[in-house]
Amino acid sequence: MLDFLKKLYEQRLKEITVILLDDSRPGEDNSYQFRPTKFFAFLTLVCVMLSMFVALIFMLTPLGALLYSKEDAEMRAQVENITQRVIALQDSLIVRDYQLSEMKDVIRLSVDTTLAMDDRFSSMFDNDQQLEDLFANRFDDNLISERVSTSGIIFSNIFKAAPDFPTSFPVNGSLTRGYEPENAHYGIDVATKEEELITSIADGTIVSASWTISDGYVISVQHAGGLLSVYKHCSSLTKKSGDVILKGDIIGATGDVGVSSSGPHLHLEIWKDGLPQDPAIYLIQ
Repeated sequence: MLDFLKKLYEQRLKEITVILLDDSRPGEDNSYQFRPTKFFAFLTLVCVMLSMFVALIFMLTPLGALLYSKEDAEMRAQVENITQRVIALQDSLIVRDYQLSEMKDVIRLSVDTTLAMDDRFSSMFDNDQQLEDLFANRFDDNLISERVSTSGIIFSNIFKAAPDFPTSFPVNGSLTRGYEPENAHYGIDVATKEEELITSIADGTIVSASWTISDGYVISVQHAGGLLSVYKHCSSLTKKSGDVILKGDIIGATGDVGVSSSGPHLHLEIWKDGLPQDPAIYLIQ
C-alpha cells in the first residue's frame, strides 16, 4: 500500500488511469481516470474532518476529562493566587513583628520608660524656672493645671496628630527607581551626592537605628496613624532609638553603603499598619 501511495505521489501532476481486473469475469475490466492531486486533497480533507469529529467528541462528552479539565486549571490558578497572597501576608507579618519588637525595646530600655528628647523639647519646659514658679506659687492650682495642659498639647500633637502629606523629599537628589513590590522593591531610590543630609518626613519616634551588611545604616521612624518610614543606605546617623523628632529634623547622611548599594543614594520605604505603601503618594518634589 505504501508503494502504491508513493507511486501516486510521484505521478501527482499527471492524469493516470486505474484499471480494475476481475479474474472471475474476463473481458469485463473497469478503468478509471483521475489526478493524484485530487486524491491527496480528498484524503487530507477526510483526515481533517475526522480530527475535528474526534475533538468535538472529547469536548462535548465526559471523555474530555481524560485529557484536560477546565475546572482543574481554574482551581490551580486560584491556588497559585492564594499562595502568592499568603506569602505577601507572611512577609507583612514578619515586618510588623520586627516593628513591634523594636518598639518594645524602645519602651523597655528607655530611662524611666520615657522617650529621649532633644534640647528643643527641653527648652519648652525649663526645669529650673518651673521649679521656681511652682515653689513661688505652690498653692496656685491654676498655674499647675496650665503647665500640665501645655505639655499635654505639645506631646499629643507629636504622637496623635496625623502627619501632613504630601511633603518634600527627605533628601536632595533624583528619583532613579520607583515602587516595585512585584520585584520585592518596597520603596523608592533617590540618587544623591555623598554625605547629603537626610531629614524626617514627619514627626515621630526613632524605633530602630542600626547597621546592616546589606543596607548600611538603617533608621526607622514611627509616625502617627500607623505609618512607619524607613531610610536605608545611610553612611551615618544622628539619632538613636527612642529619640523623639519633628518633621525636617536631620536623622543621617547618605552614602554608597551596603553590599546591595550601587552608588550614593537613599532608599526610602513607607509602611502603614505593617503593609508597604508607595512613597510617591506621600511625597512631592
